[in-house]
Amino acid sequence: MSRILVLLDRHQQPLPIQCLNSKHEVFAPDRPIFSNFPVEMGNIPFDLCILDESNFDRIRPLVETLKTASAPLFLPFLLVSQGRISADINSPFLLTPEQLEGRIDDLLLSPFPPTELHFRVENLLARRQLSLELHSIQEVVKERTLAENVLIESLETTNENLQGEIYKRVEVEATVRSNSYLDSLMNAMPDIVCFKDAQGRWQEANQAILELFELSCDEYRGLKDSELGELSTFYREALAACEVSDREAWHKGSISRGEEVIPRSDGTIKIYDVIKIPLFYPDGNRKSLVILGRDITEHKQARDELVRLASIVESSDDAIIGKSPTGTIMSWNAGAENIYGYAATEVKGQSIEILAIPSRPNEMSQILANIRAGATIDHYETLHLRKDGKEIDVSLTISPIKDTTGAVTGVSTIARDISDSKRVEKALEQLRHQNELILFSAGEGICGLNKEGKVTFVNPAAVRMAGCESKQLIDRPLYQSIHPRQEDCPQAINHNSSTEINAASNFPTPTTPTGDRLLPNQTNSQIIATLQDGEARRVTNEVFCRRDGTSFPVEYVVAPMREQGKIIGAVVTFKDITDRLAVERMKDEFISVVSHELRTPMTSIHGALALLNSGVLDNEPEKAKRMRSIAVTNTERLVRLINDILDLERMESSYHKAVKQTCNVAELMLQAVDEMQGMADHAGVILSVVPVSAPLRAVPDRIIQTLTNLLSNAIKFSSEGATIWLSAQLRPNHDWENKAGLKSVSYPDCAIGDGNLPMSSQEILIAVKDRGRGIPADKLEMIFERFQQVDASDSRQKGGTGLGLAICRSIVQQHGGRIWVDSVLGEGSTFFLSFPVLTDAESPRKVENRR
Repeated sequence: MSRILVLLDRHQQPLPIQCLNSKHEVFAPDRPIFSNFPVEMGNIPFDLCILDESNFDRIRPLVETLKTASAPLFLPFLLVSQGRISADINSPFLLTPEQLEGRIDDLLLSPFPPTELHFRVENLLARRQLSLELHSIQEVVKERTLAENVLIESLETTNENLQGEIYKRVEVEATVRSNSYLDSLMNAMPDIVCFKDAQGRWQEANQAILELFELSCDEYRGLKDSELGELSTFYREALAACEVSDREAWHKGSISRGEEVIPRSDGTIKIYDVIKIPLFYPDGNRKSLVILGRDITEHKQARDELVRLASIVESSDDAIIGKSPTGTIMSWNAGAENIYGYAATEVKGQSIEILAIPSRPNEMSQILANIRAGATIDHYETLHLRKDGKEIDVSLTISPIKDTTGAVTGVSTIARDISDSKRVEKALEQLRHQNELILFSAGEGICGLNKEGKVTFVNPAAVRMAGCESKQLIDRPLYQSIHPRQEDCPQAINHNSSTEINAASNFPTPTTPTGDRLLPNQTNSQIIATLQDGEARRVTNEVFCRRDGTSFPVEYVVAPMREQGKIIGAVVTFKDITDRLAVERMKDEFISVVSHELRTPMTSIHGALALLNSGVLDNEPEKAKRMRSIAVTNTERLVRLINDILDLERMESSYHKAVKQTCNVAELMLQAVDEMQGMADHAGVILSVVPVSAPLRAVPDRIIQTLTNLLSNAIKFSSEGATIWLSAQLRPNHDWENKAGLKSVSYPDCAIGDGNLPMSSQEILIAVKDRGRGIPADKLEMIFERFQQVDASDSRQKGGTGLGLAICRSIVQQHGGRIWVDSVLGEGSTFFLSFPVLTDAESPRKVENRR
């Protein structure tokens, strides 16, 4: 608190004291107080004096005296004067500059606004405070300098005394050597003691140093360090280092001190604080060397550990705060600065209550009371207040600091900012809530199963489809609740495909198993298989039953749930496909109509136009003949289009009825080349085939159809004289499942991997390569869709329908394979087909190449 003395005529110079800072003490005596004022620097009772011209004129000598006495401290005086009309516009005061020089530090012309007075006062007081702090620093420096001088003098005196003492001790060394009491004293000392002569030969050594270097008491006298190294070979290097430090001590000519590290033969390391004292004769010649050493290994380790712990505390991202038992902050690390925004200098000595939020005023005191009682608080989550006023979430670990008697002498607090984790928790909770909303809003039925296949949760859509309450499904195997007997599935599918789909269908309900015995049905087998091998499966021809006995066709996907790499259950997602079956039935009817109503008249038109184009009417004009040729060409294109549509839809709707057999891939490749050889010869294109023998479970005609479609396209877009390559190779299929996606179990009786024909660890890769015009990168996926071509003009120029590659993809996927294309525009394309082969595959052997 600053003291302000006001010496003003209150009637002539009213001073707005209320505008001054409330932290200042202002006093205004009724009469002058300087009559008996002791002029001593330490007794000046004010930090600032505000006076008017009349008072200044009266006490001017005293002002000078005070200024002189307070030097070098700054003692400010502020002069307040009434304005006057003067011929000298630059001097509105009655006093001259010479009278004010060195006495008045600031002038204030009345009248003045209160803010001006506040500004002037604060400025002068700041200068006064700065002067006091500077003087204090100077005094501290002066005191330290004086103390250092005294210490240096004391050390020099001590050194002189020690030198004299050493000389005296050396002089009587010969007489005391035989004194058993001195030997006992030296050997009882834990410190190492050794006396060497001017040549470095050991004269006397105590038991501590002999044990350190593993020497016997009757072998060291008269030997140098290098010679002792031959006796105790393990310590040869350590003794050599001692010899070097001895030379440095002789060279220095005075007491030298340093640390020496001695490795021990037992694997430990000893660290000694060694003092070496060289002694000289009066003529300056060397006399002897005294060596004293103290084991500081534990002290050094403790100091290093303390430094390490201090470094850990300072580098920790957590706030580590040391407090007194009453809550006064004693230590504050960098982590605390980062978390709370306070610098260490701002909070040391402050109460920990500065971190408490207003809504929890008693929290800190209650915590400190528990700690003083000896309790420990772990991971206590609360809110603290930062310097900027922001509330943050923190996790506190608070422990008492006890002395050797068990008394609590302090409190250690480790605070971790968990604001981010709290935000993450909140976000996760929101995400969990959103997922729950999605789960319960989904239109598809979703069931969660545990490792044993029992239902753990169901969403409302699943409950609605099952026609029962959720508690009737929970903790029961799924097949017991909503699945009929296996033989009912084809019956239900056929029924829903040929009758009124939207009407509820009645089928026999499933037989209840004994206990938890698993039924041999498709649903159960696919779910159990997924729980065992962790592979996702899709089933498209299934029937579920409701509680009232009605049933509905579904398709479902069963996917595994994993935790830390282990399968803990599965999720079954199913949907009612009643409406879709109705659409498929209508599509089949449409195909039937197309087959009957379009193919027959088109066949007649084609026959008639072909007859006309055959030359029967040779007398017709050339233009008419050209038009007939165009009509024939377009009629053929329409027939191809209809055939492709029928072929594509027929494959998708009735592939499960096709007859499968084990085929040799090499034979299929050769048959496809034989069928396309005529077209290749007509186009002047060379077909090169490199077949590979491998057994494949497939419909042979469909595989050949796929290969001929790809070869046909390659021939169409190759120039005359070009070569088209058809090749194959066997390769590992460890990544085949990832490429193929979900396993299709829509038709388990015709799947590539029958129960009797398991899949091998290899797959067959077939490639059709050409040097045609290539395919743009943005159309590599699109060309496998229906009615899609790279160039729309291809349908007119090349005769394509845009369905060939869609047919190929359908055939390949129904064989459990995959089709894709790599292409470089202007350089050609390569179409790839991959199929899994059987376990009894022959060793890869190439069949004779054909061109």
